[in-house]
Amino acid sequence: MRQQLLFFSSSLLLWAACDCGASTPGRPCESAAECASGQVCIDGTCQETRTSDGGGLDGSACGPEPWQTGVEVCDGLDNDCDGVVDNGVLSPCGDCNPMCRLEGFGPGGTPFEPTPENSDGVNVDAEGALVLDSRRINTNFIWIANTTEGSVSRFSTTPPYAEVGRYLTGPAGFAGAHFAGNDPSRTSVNTMGDAYVGNRNGNRITRISVLGAACPDTNGDGVVTTSRDLNGDGVISSDPAAGEMLPFGQDDCVLWSRFLDDVLPGENLIRAVAAQDVEGPDGELVEYVWVGGWATNRVVKVDGRTGEPVFVTDSPTNPYGFALDGNGKLWISGPNGAFAGRVDTTRCLDAASCAVDVCQASGPEGAECDTAVKARIPLPGFIPYGITVDFEQRVWIGGYTTPRPDGGTYVPWHGRYVPTAPPGSRWVAVHLPSLGIDFDHPVNGIAADARGFVYGAGWTGGVVRIDANNPASALAVPGTGGLGNKGMAIDAEGKVWSVTMNNQAVVVQPGATLAENAVTTGVATSTVGSYTYSDMTGLQLRLATNPRGYYRHLLEACEAPVTPDWDELRFEVETPAGTSVSFRVKTAESREALDALEWIAVGSVPPSGSPLSISDALMRAGVTPARYLWVEVILQAERSSSTEVITPRVLGFDVSYSCPPIFE
Repeated sequence: MRQQLLFFSSSLLLWAACDCGASTPGRPCESAAECASGQVCIDGTCQETRTSDGGGLDGSACGPEPWQTGVEVCDGLDNDCDGVVDNGVLSPCGDCNPMCRLEGFGPGGTPFEPTPENSDGVNVDAEGALVLDSRRINTNFIWIANTTEGSVSRFSTTPPYAEVGRYLTGPAGFAGAHFAGNDPSRTSVNTMGDAYVGNRNGNRITRISVLGAACPDTNGDGVVTTSRDLNGDGVISSDPAAGEMLPFGQDDCVLWSRFLDDVLPGENLIRAVAAQDVEGPDGELVEYVWVGGWATNRVVKVDGRTGEPVFVTDSPTNPYGFALDGNGKLWISGPNGAFAGRVDTTRCLDAASCAVDVCQASGPEGAECDTAVKARIPLPGFIPYGITVDFEQRVWIGGYTTPRPDGGTYVPWHGRYVPTAPPGSRWVAVHLPSLGIDFDHPVNGIAADARGFVYGAGWTGGVVRIDANNPASALAVPGTGGLGNKGMAIDAEGKVWSVTMNNQAVVVQPGATLAENAVTTGVATSTVGSYTYSDMTGLQLRLATNPRGYYRHLLEACEAPVTPDWDELRFEVETPAGTSVSFRVKTAESREALDALEWIAVGSVPPSGSPLSISDALMRAGVTPARYLWVEVILQAERSSSTEVITPRVLGFDVSYSCPPIFE
């Protein structure tokens, strides 16, 4: 809201600057304490008390004191003798500052209205309060590796599924073959929507921002230069002459690209990548990415913001795929020896704490390794390939056995492992041909949705849809077979994306039962040689790990040259044990400038209570208040069990601010 500015004469400016121990009627004030004896502060100016025969203001005296005038004014005194100070005359902010404004959000104010543009992972309950809701996680883009081209494409996951960006992932693009050039394959998307891309060739990890035209100016030339669909055809041309995909090193959205030969010497098979965002001491996100080297059998923890390795450690099994659960366990698909590996990232914090022996489980149940920092668990009769963790913390693995009885190579399997189940009931392994689902290939990529289904990439057999509560209940979705299905991902609307090896994606809109599926083929036909099957949308990370969601609101105060006073943030929240609510802000003179700024922590509940000082937070950060203020409220929870999430509730919050007057 834009506020009216107040203009005063230069003579009043002199009075405002003078602390003379006396006051003249008409002097600006906020309370009677700024006025001379016998004066009161009315409507922002010092005024004489006017007495009549009754001794009070206009004959309405109520007491013997000069300030007991019978008419209440905002001066910290009980002028009308009703026993309440300043009743009915306080500003909207609850004080005597006539310039203070208050904007309220939630029930009783501007209602919370979560949309994909202003929120992620939250909804409103029956009372209109903000709560966590994993069904409203925004994965509005999918990142598909163009493996033989050495690039990765970003597609919108809403029709018409336009390609909105295309980025080289290293200096050796356009090799035209697998295991050559950059050879990007594994992708992982963090909670901000940015993608980490691991190159199978070239030993490199690259981070790409999701912000497009709002990416930071990484090369410092004063403009954001990035991949764009210049002709509006929904495809990003890789022809340099078209100017839509930029040479490596010239795209501002490629935030960093790190050659890892110092920590993975000689490695040319980056085959596992997993983003991990953890909570810092002030409630901020601390960003990491875990990278697995197949040939070196090592795992590297990388700083997500800078690309610099934090430490490197030996892997429990050769890394082929990564998936994180809500307890900070990094699960590893290890085909070399048919193992599932596990690293406890909450205790594997540096090279020293990770320099431990790997607990080798004696059998597939793996119970004797439950408390180990590193574990290696054999699979019950099949070899792992793709891996994911669902929202109930169950580990899913797509895989195979070999050889086929008919002379072929691969027999497809999938399995579910529940690490918290009693020993003897943790594994369910499913031989797909026994269900009538057969193809000569492993189950490749595997992904879980928010509604209780799991999907496997069945190569020529198509998309395999699985009931998560009954893994033996599965079918191959008609219309999806024969396409070389490789990768599997779920988008924001619950649609299933199968990325194929024949330069297209298949999109399945699942219904309520296994047999209800609407299939769209011929999507993303601009992809090139896509060998990719990891978490391409970020949904796996956000469904499986501890729930986190946010809601944002933009406020507008006074325009330059006036600097607004962003004052307090008052709130009413409920934070059951294991939950928290945090508030952050950004401020700038234009809406466009806000995107590139860092968030500033204002406070978290617990331990803080209402109110929180926005002005103090800006001062600590060395940031000057400006016209626009972007407020973010973050809801977080820890899982109280493998299946139950207790959510905090935000019943409402208010922001107080004022626009100081201009004196002329």
